[in-house]
Amino acid sequence: MEIQIATDPVTRYVHLSYDVPNGVPGEVEVCCKVRMHAEGTWEPAVVWRYMSPTASALVPHADWAVGVRKGAFVEYGCSGLTRTAIWNPFPKFAQQSSAILKIELSADGSLLAAAETVVGLNNDDVVLLDDWSRVLQTKYVSADPCPGEAVWWWRTGQLGEDAPLDGTSLEAKEKNIELPQLTYPLDLRGPYALFVSLPPKLCGMELRLSGDERTEDFGYASHVAPDTTDPAIRHGEEAFWKWCDMDWQNLVIRQPYRTVYEYEDDFHAALDMVRLVPLSQQEVQHLEDEWRADAQRRLVIGYQEPYGWSFTQKIETNLQHREPILAFSEARVDMLDIQFMRGGSCSVAETRVGTQLVVETHGDPVRGEVPHTDNVGRMVQYTNAFESQFKYARQLGIEPRANMGATNCYVGSNFESEFSKQHPDWNEGSALLYEIPEVREYILSLFEEMLEMGARHLSVDWCRYPDALKSKETVTLFLQKLRELSARFWCAEKGTVIVLVRFPARGAPMNEFMDYQTWIAEELADYLVPSQIFNCPLCFEIEEYLEAARGSKTTILPNVEPCVPMPGLWFDRLLNCYEAGAEGVFIYQCDAPVNRADTRRYISLAGSYEALKRWKDRETKEQSRYSKGIYLSEPHNKRAYQPFERLRVWVEGVDGLAVELWVDDRRINSYEGPPYILGSEAPDDDHLIPAGEHVLLVRAQDGEAWLEQEFAIRVA
Repeated sequence: MEIQIATDPVTRYVHLSYDVPNGVPGEVEVCCKVRMHAEGTWEPAVVWRYMSPTASALVPHADWAVGVRKGAFVEYGCSGLTRTAIWNPFPKFAQQSSAILKIELSADGSLLAAAETVVGLNNDDVVLLDDWSRVLQTKYVSADPCPGEAVWWWRTGQLGEDAPLDGTSLEAKEKNIELPQLTYPLDLRGPYALFVSLPPKLCGMELRLSGDERTEDFGYASHVAPDTTDPAIRHGEEAFWKWCDMDWQNLVIRQPYRTVYEYEDDFHAALDMVRLVPLSQQEVQHLEDEWRADAQRRLVIGYQEPYGWSFTQKIETNLQHREPILAFSEARVDMLDIQFMRGGSCSVAETRVGTQLVVETHGDPVRGEVPHTDNVGRMVQYTNAFESQFKYARQLGIEPRANMGATNCYVGSNFESEFSKQHPDWNEGSALLYEIPEVREYILSLFEEMLEMGARHLSVDWCRYPDALKSKETVTLFLQKLRELSARFWCAEKGTVIVLVRFPARGAPMNEFMDYQTWIAEELADYLVPSQIFNCPLCFEIEEYLEAARGSKTTILPNVEPCVPMPGLWFDRLLNCYEAGAEGVFIYQCDAPVNRADTRRYISLAGSYEALKRWKDRETKEQSRYSKGIYLSEPHNKRAYQPFERLRVWVEGVDGLAVELWVDDRRINSYEGPPYILGSEAPDDDHLIPAGEHVLLVRAQDGEAWLEQEFAIRVA
């Protein structure tokens, strides 16, 4: 067995390709070892299988850790094929000119093949930032901070499963202590690629270059569900931050404010390492081409929620509102749907008709606890969220729209409005009853106030929440009144205010009250956004909506929420919508992926059909090189799949498209091609699988054979 070596010029990861002998078993254990010289001691290499970004995001934490900590992984159905291991030589081998790599293949404890090779390394030009004694503010860094001292903790010599790869990190030692920002001085020239790694624990850190206008938040990884206790960053994993010119730049490190007040004792500010790789102009051009959006783009509307953004921030000035809008600008979002309130709740806008949210509030449960914070109230007390977000969006070339969720009064909480408190008989549960004329008038008065503030685009969201609706006539009547209201205000684009309506698609709750055909016929909305609720049905058919709007003044923008594994399944859904004839898309909860460097790049391609096709073509060409694998979408809540969500399967590296899904020895699905979903998108399948523990068997066609893998799953 021979090993072929190639080094990626951007990451500087080493690709080790080897030919697997014919006749090996279906599962082969691959063990990778490294040493510095011939007399040195073998140690596990930091490796992982060659796979797509989608598969990489879905690899279970335990499997990833085995590769990084023990240099081992499993290859399936690899007899006679060329397979590739990716080795990360940083930080231990950063300054070495060479290293010796060994790869061993075994099955059932028997060695099948082995080879070793010398890998030449040339990383003298790579900059590693992990010596935190070199920051300018040395008085704020200590190897042993005193209790209550507002200084950073520079930890060295860490060992064990929870330690960074080089045993060094910069951390906040205590909770409830705000730490000063730090500056790491640099003297670099030209373009560099920047990579960030955090210790393998629940932690986060905010970074920016001294010339940047916004701070990048590094924390929860995309593969970690918010209600689990998995580490935020996996062992040995680096986040690709960006590429840029480093002339006259320093690195600025800031403690995320959420790590100060966070209700979890084990969630802290922590940073492992920042790595900078110099790039040639050819490499820069390659990156630019990979993430290039075409001139002929589809319309992309993204959702922004100042409430959610401010929940973990310390917002005290209007200028801070520019930061989240900058992220949307980098993501190439054309319009911004900014939700300032939900009917019956308090508002983060400067309302005088409704009730402002100026007190403590709470969030959704995370890992079993309900978070409470004054952060949102602080933002409302000290800033003008409506004016600031609208102003900065327009300055950055994004058209903002004022969004209101149909209703949720949050009865009994600080989030409940005075209107709801004064009229409890106009509520059902926690929702206002739109059948009551006074309720409709109240909601319309809130929209009118936002028009008076300067909004020229309005958005009503029937998906948050439609629980109190009783008839489709009521919904249509409200939209008629909203159109009459908007007609009194002038907009240069169409003469009247532009109205967008997001509503439950077929199969989602309360869809029977959404008479979109009448809305189109009466021109009650300029944009209609059929959408799922609580992640299902995600891949609903859009043809009926496109057909209904054909030849009308209404544009259909299907909601394509990034709640499926990115980028693969999400890009596929976008392509399906465009190929069906959609002129653009709406991205609900777009603020979450936009606030992460990697997923923001995915969002930046959402409006470019040609860019999505290029991505798809590249992935298709790589299929034969990818390791064979079957991966599952993560459950959102506490490792149990909720009835309203769907388990989705990602398969790659196999020769074929057919897939079967079995639960407890019963075949549930048989597909001839993707997407692969356990059950179906239909609401009737919400309880297809009984609550409890089950064994899921996934069989994927692989030539004349089948690749099979079992998973233990739990259904709520």
